[in-house]
Amino acid sequence: MFRVGKFAWAGALALAVVALPAAAQLSNQAGVGGAVPSLPEGAPILLYDQNNNPAGNGAPDQNFEAAFDIYDSEAGDDFEVTFADGWTIEQVTTVGTQSTGGTATSVDVFFYPDLAGFPDTGAGATCTFTGVVPTSQTGGSYVVDLPAPCILPMGFHWLTMISNQTFGGGNGQHFWSNRSVLSNSGGVWRNPGNGFGSGCTDFDRQTTCGVGGGAAPDFLFQILGMEGGAGGGDGGEVLDIPTLDVVGLVALLALLAGAALYAMRRKATN
Repeated sequence: MFRVGKFAWAGALALAVVALPAAAQLSNQAGVGGAVPSLPEGAPILLYDQNNNPAGNGAPDQNFEAAFDIYDSEAGDDFEVTFADGWTIEQVTTVGTQSTGGTATSVDVFFYPDLAGFPDTGAGATCTFTGVVPTSQTGGSYVVDLPAPCILPMGFHWLTMISNQTFGGGNGQHFWSNRSVLSNSGGVWRNPGNGFGSGCTDFDRQTTCGVGGGAAPDFLFQILGMEGGAGGGDGGEVLDIPTLDVVGLVALLALLAGAALYAMRRKATN
């Protein structure tokens, strides 16, 4: 299980890697790229699109069974909320691959604030969605409908993902496909148990960690939802339009009726 609390004893688990059979030594790169998933009919508005310029590789982002806990890893990339009133995020898509055609049981999705070009894990996730079953998964590419909207203010934020998937039984590894072009800050990756031997036990650039081929700076993903939801706006004045209660309405009608009767009498005397 991928949980931060267990990493204190991850060093002891690291000793177990030498006992794993050669066939069980996991890979830190896919070697191939995935296909962009098709959006279902009626999908939300596309707010941010980074599903272009594929690098033809990918980095592991998987929560394994207990026997392979030291390989548990997480990947992420940043995006900019450009609307003054923020975004209401309802869906995300990612491009990925599977090493042996396996499938994920579910995915964990996190949104973090930005801190100097990295996810601000110290502040904690703004939105956390664990155990979400993808709406669709084809060859490792996901369409994920969030169980509740994630409302983010204007500015930079991070999407991080974990695929909950066993390795044993031929299910294999999942990889998040990466991108050859850099947008904003470079994609990040971490493997707290250091099973891959990268030294990236906390978030660092995937290029620094040497995963996914070690050259591609970003990941492939999309953010969908709608503009607004986080307040803000242009600061314009909101007009306070007065309204009438029942008594006021009756008084107004009586006044209008009196004025009409007065006008009729004046007309009759002329």
